[in-house]
Amino acid sequence: MTRSADDPARIVIVCAFSLFIIFGIRLSFSVFFAEFVLTEGWSNEAAAAVFSLNMLAFSLTAPLAGIALDRYGPRPVFGIGVLLLAAGLWQSSRATDLTDLLLSYGVIAGAGLGITGLGPVASVVAGWTTPARRGRAIGIAFAGTGLGALVFVPLANLLIARYDWRGAYLILALVCLCLLLPLMVFGLRRPPAAIRRGRDRSRPTASRWRRLPRNPVFWALMLVGLTALGPVRSLTVHQIAYMELAGVERTVAANIVGLAGLLTSLSFIALGWVSDRFGRAAAFTIGCAGLLGSVAMLLLLPTADSVAVLVLYALCFALGEGTRSSQSTALASDIFQHQGLGLINGLMGGMFGLGAALGPWLVGRLRDQSGGYSGGLLVIVAMVAVSAVAYAYAARARNQP
Repeated sequence: MTRSADDPARIVIVCAFSLFIIFGIRLSFSVFFAEFVLTEGWSNEAAAAVFSLNMLAFSLTAPLAGIALDRYGPRPVFGIGVLLLAAGLWQSSRATDLTDLLLSYGVIAGAGLGITGLGPVASVVAGWTTPARRGRAIGIAFAGTGLGALVFVPLANLLIARYDWRGAYLILALVCLCLLLPLMVFGLRRPPAAIRRGRDRSRPTASRWRRLPRNPVFWALMLVGLTALGPVRSLTVHQIAYMELAGVERTVAANIVGLAGLLTSLSFIALGWVSDRFGRAAAFTIGCAGLLGSVAMLLLLPTADSVAVLVLYALCFALGEGTRSSQSTALASDIFQHQGLGLINGLMGGMFGLGAALGPWLVGRLRDQSGGYSGGLLVIVAMVAVSAVAYAYAARARNQP
């Protein structure tokens, strides 16, 4: 097949639209979480366990998806992922208790999200781009996640109000089947042979995989992955519940989350440019500062002007979200592209999921034990600090083979 100069741009756009739907559905969980706690009477820990199990399934399937992408390409792999996501959402619409939801949304939908998640999608984008443009390309693709939050979080709130949470999940399942499935199956493909030869002259072999654990930079990146999305997803799951406890109406809180999504899209693109122009570490450091600022805004919320604080929270959150996954996968692709982009980004995606599973669960547990979110916010700060140190170490080795 002849390669068009527009092919990389088209792949990036398709990935952005795909992540718009995938992460719109995923990030709308904060609305469902508040509904579970307030109407079903489940504890914060129990409700957060649904998301945490979802992320655990995500973390187990993302590396397998990465390996499969290196071997089979995106069409069959993402097709299976979308079908699993749709099946999990459909089964969630039929759930009668917490156990049903743990299986349907936690395991089945979680597996689908892992296969179609940030790591596997980043490997497709990275395969079509050079390191000099990789930060911007991944940033543009990942901008779809923020727009997804902007649209799907308020939409989920409206659907729940009209049809209850079970009806909302059924509608989201139909969105996956009717829109996401054809988009990913027919819109994505592996790079032409010429691009693959320019990036790497052979498929990743078992010997190359075995060398990864002996490289300390690999483990630094895995630590980055573990602590990159843990803070972000902890805020994603608990932010609306926290705002409601501080006296903010749910509709207002959902709109603030939507605003954060819009700003996140801009942040992904802008900080992708910063990454290519000034270095990956510079962009990631800005994101860490943003996340710390979002925690500070939540602490101020009960005592300060709520409107100003909420807007600043959305801005700070966007700066944090706009670097965690995109700059982690960009750096991993730069350093280990010859070990197989699917493999390394699948492993990063797995660590994203593991951190995103542990973070919200731990914050919910501390909330139930203490009656407040102070301990959980300290956990978020600690994860941000660890990720900053690990990323700085790995970034220094960017040009190593």
